[in-house]
Amino acid sequence: MNELLLFLLGFAGVCSLPCSGALLVLGNLIDRFPTAYEDQRVRGLSSPVASTRLAVIVFWTLFVSGSWAAMQESRLVIIAGITTIIATFLFLLTAIVFSVAVLAVLRRQRAEIVRAEREAAIETARIRLEKTAGVKIVLPVPQKTRPVRRLPSSMIEYLMRQ
Repeated sequence: MNELLLFLLGFAGVCSLPCSGALLVLGNLIDRFPTAYEDQRVRGLSSPVASTRLAVIVFWTLFVSGSWAAMQESRLVIIAGITTIIATFLFLLTAIVFSVAVLAVLRRQRAEIVRAEREAAIETARIRLEKTAGVKIVLPVPQKTRPVRRLPSSMIEYLMRQ
């Protein structure tokens, strides 16, 4: 049993190294994301880089203490150690998923702001040309297309529509 437990601890540690590195990189990306349209960010303990570093430090502290507890002789301490390792690994995976979601939201907001600025710049240029040149500029209006009807993906959906 000790050999299997030692192998699983090593496997969990090897899997946790790139995950914690990815989490640190994601925290750095989120912190350095362009903030030209926001107020100045506070670079304290609540900033993404600092909180990510703190989370990784807490993870590795709990992982090492859980590994130590899993190597003891008492069954209760072994169970507590294995539970600690599993819980911290799930915490790490949850933090990675959350960081990816935050980065996706930031990118989507940035794209919407850039699109709105581009439309405002085109409209401003059109108005200036109309005032200075006296020429009426008509911008093409995009045609609204009807959405394609979704086909039922299962027999239950097909029967419900009948």
